[in-house]
Amino acid sequence: MADKGDSCPVMTFPLAPKIQHELKMKFGSFDKGLVAVGQGRYLLQPHCRLYLDKYAQFRFRPDDVVVMGFPRSGTTWTQEMVWCMTHDLDFTTAINTPLRERSPFLEGDSFSGPDLPLPSFLVDSFLKQHPDEDPRTTGVYLARAESHPSPRIIKTHLPFSLLPPSILESCKVINVARHPGDVCVSYYHYQRLAKSVSFKGDLEEFLDLWCRDLVMRGPYWSHLSEAWAKHTHPNLLWLYYEDMNKDPLRELQRLDHFLATDLTEDEQLQVVQHSSFANMKARPATNYSLIPESPALVPGEAEFVRKGATGDWVNRFTPQMKAKFQLMMGVVLELSGAIFNLLSTQVFNVLR
Repeated sequence: MADKGDSCPVMTFPLAPKIQHELKMKFGSFDKGLVAVGQGRYLLQPHCRLYLDKYAQFRFRPDDVVVMGFPRSGTTWTQEMVWCMTHDLDFTTAINTPLRERSPFLEGDSFSGPDLPLPSFLVDSFLKQHPDEDPRTTGVYLARAESHPSPRIIKTHLPFSLLPPSILESCKVINVARHPGDVCVSYYHYQRLAKSVSFKGDLEEFLDLWCRDLVMRGPYWSHLSEAWAKHTHPNLLWLYYEDMNKDPLRELQRLDHFLATDLTEDEQLQVVQHSSFANMKARPATNYSLIPESPALVPGEAEFVRKGATGDWVNRFTPQMKAKFQLMMGVVLELSGAIFNLLSTQVFNVLR
């Protein structure tokens, strides 16, 4: 039976006991299982129920820029570029202040495990503003997003259906998409790295869950199709990870036009250099794996900013894995071809 609390207008649905058992066995931090959320049946941890109504009612400001996309699609990269472009190219602050402090993560409260320690900078800030409230119940990430000074660069991995219906009338949104094979590989490494997930299996096991829409934040395809359905809206800009990798200056110029930041060519080149993969990987401000004894990350796993490659999924999948992946792709395209046939072929033409 669907669960709909008085304070949560978004429907949540329990998973089958057999599926819950499988997920608890393969993910070290899913001891309470997952729930399916909304019509897209997006998988989140059960404590998300505390915040779903708040996400759906969040008040965006006219000068907000929301960077969204499925995890590991290039949102961190885009955040860094957009923050610098909208903050007078303040590279000194960008280099010395973690991106997570400069750019609020809207649903971080439901993404982080309920038993893991919260970032101290968020808790300290929250208690100063809300001394009589429980950081867990109210949400420290949400409070940070609400109180953050303008212009806010807000990151979210939520799909449009879990955000306010008026979001595109309220502010500008950038959706970042990436080849599903590369997303799967990168997400696998992140799911092993994040203590809030702690995946225990190998890539083949993760791909099996991916193809069955049993990874947290999935289904990938529902998330993507919701964004594509709005791709003609003037306040929505689509970026492709592959295009950003191939010609970062061209894509930054598209961002400059969309954001109306009016950067000179020299300033654009400065942002490209600052946000290059090598520089972002070398800085603790963007590569959180470089922060000593990070409480959110598992030691010994691949770094938060890992490889930055395009097309590497081909090298990582065995022939059997490729066959499974392409079979899943075939089903998706058959069911949703009208949507995905319109998408960039360089990103999604994986069946040839």
